[in-house]
Amino acid sequence: MLACGPALAAGVPLATYRAVHDLTLDPDKDSPDVASVNARLVTEFAGSECAGYTTTTRFVTQAVDADGDKKVNDSRTVTFETQDGRLDFDNQSYDDGKLDQVSRGTAQRSDAGVSVKLTKPDRKTITFPADLEFPTGQVAIALDAARAGKHFLAFTGYDGLDDGESPSPTTIVIGAASTDPSDVGDETAMAEAGFAAMPHWPVTISYFSAAAGTDNTPDYTMSAIMYDNGIMRQLKLNYGNFALVGKLVQLDLLPAKSCP
Repeated sequence: MLACGPALAAGVPLATYRAVHDLTLDPDKDSPDVASVNARLVTEFAGSECAGYTTTTRFVTQAVDADGDKKVNDSRTVTFETQDGRLDFDNQSYDDGKLDQVSRGTAQRSDAGVSVKLTKPDRKTITFPADLEFPTGQVAIALDAARAGKHFLAFTGYDGLDDGESPSPTTIVIGAASTDPSDVGDETAMAEAGFAAMPHWPVTISYFSAAAGTDNTPDYTMSAIMYDNGIMRQLKLNYGNFALVGKLVQLDLLPAKSCP
């Protein structure tokens, strides 16, 4: 599969934006070990195709288990991705205020493969096949497939998460397109931004461990409504033993960086 990063997307440019999603425990999913979850996901996507895209996310969850014990997880991620095949990443995860996991480094694609230079958790260089898809590139190929009427994608993704050494086999199932502006429901931020009638597709993205592969149960899945400019709403995160459902509660458009 050709892997050209953000430049691969054709048609509607990717929007640059700041989005806030609020999530709670999915009442339709049996989760006997989890009493409640309140979570907020804040995503900022900035830059341009020529200047590169910076994605900043912060995902904070407060969970209460069946015994009433609380746990707070705070995941923070910053990536910078360019159309020439470079990905800088800085991922940090905190449990109850204490740093639990960090990965930091740079991945660069060439004809020989993807070379990853890690500085955290350890200094080392790792080489992967050249067909890895970086985060913004994953959005781009999903949009290209959706526009072409394709309903299934399979690839290996890489975002530097966990220890930075674990690409993730990934599949995306894409549903039928819609331009119905009324289906935003109470996620009115899309309508307020003028995107309600933009083509959009239901997608289910499944992430697998590298060892298990896509023939096994995914580590987790994310479902959403994906718009033609890359913005997503109606999130659902299924972790197996529990699931979160959320909605887009705030959307602020950001100016794209100018190109020379």
